[in-house]
Amino acid sequence: MNPVKTLSCALALSLGATQAEELKPAGWVLLPAIGSSPETGFQYGVYALHQFAQTAEGEPQDRLAFLLQGTSEGQYQARISPDFFVAGGDWNLTGGLSGMYWPTPYYGQSNDIDLDTEEESYELTAFTAEAGAAYAVMPALRLGGLLFVESEDIEDDVDNPLLSDAQTGFDGGLYVGAGITASWNTTDDRDWPTRGTLAQAELRQYSESLGGDYTFTRLDTAASQYLPLGSDVIALGVNYGYGNDDTPFSRLPRPSGESSLRGADGNLWIGQHLFGLQSEYRHTLTDRWAVTGFVDAAQVADDPDDLAWRRFHTAVGGGIRYATLADSRFNVRADIAVVDMESIGFTISVGEAF
Repeated sequence: MNPVKTLSCALALSLGATQAEELKPAGWVLLPAIGSSPETGFQYGVYALHQFAQTAEGEPQDRLAFLLQGTSEGQYQARISPDFFVAGGDWNLTGGLSGMYWPTPYYGQSNDIDLDTEEESYELTAFTAEAGAAYAVMPALRLGGLLFVESEDIEDDVDNPLLSDAQTGFDGGLYVGAGITASWNTTDDRDWPTRGTLAQAELRQYSESLGGDYTFTRLDTAASQYLPLGSDVIALGVNYGYGNDDTPFSRLPRPSGESSLRGADGNLWIGQHLFGLQSEYRHTLTDRWAVTGFVDAAQVADDPDDLAWRRFHTAVGGGIRYATLADSRFNVRADIAVVDMESIGFTISVGEAF
């Protein structure tokens, strides 16, 4: 046998084996209780995520997430969320099916509700289904579309109603629509980026002509920058949400106590415009453990002229992270924060806040 040919074959086999070893394996995340937040109290149930084996180097791994959850506030939900990549990763297919019974407090449409305002709730039952597809027109740029159907039923106290026809969608409704998405992603990791930029935008148009009860528009945008500092990371984020005049009150933008204003009850502040800022220092301890310190700020307004620096609500705190998968930093996180320098809020969740 030709020794040069033999050496070439051996080298090819060796490179092939090395490449195969670099492909990330399948894995499961299974958590018996997945969190806590000011909006829900303690959350109990099962969260499961299956990450499929990587099929090609550099291609994202497919995921399928399941959630079955109850809360100490008497809220219940079930959800399934697929996230698949096909055609060599060029197409990202996403979707979701969910159902919930979710009593929810309503404090009015304002940025000025006090943290200690007495809570009154309406009963919400909802079912949603959506599907999306996004294509990588450039390595960093994806453009896509969405189709969705959402059904809400709202029951209020007949003797002491919390809602009235002054709130659009006060008795629920069927919401049907389509949307477009765009993302620019130069980050180096899906779950724990250490460098790069991630910018996302999603425009949803709900329409009566498609069979829905209301016609309205929702826009959500967010951008994050990740800066390496040795083995640590400085993360900076900004987000903006908009709902037009005809948006049902339950669909209006609001900060989230699990992400955009950690530790706060986001139901306190609802408006047509949401503006948020975030900063976080992420310190890596081991391959599995990390700690963070963060400052979140958010405000809402019905008129963009009402947005102002003095109107920000703030959350200042820190947290711990634990990677649930050996080959991927898909983290469980626990955060504690002082909200508006008045109250302390605690949240447990999966994945990073931004």
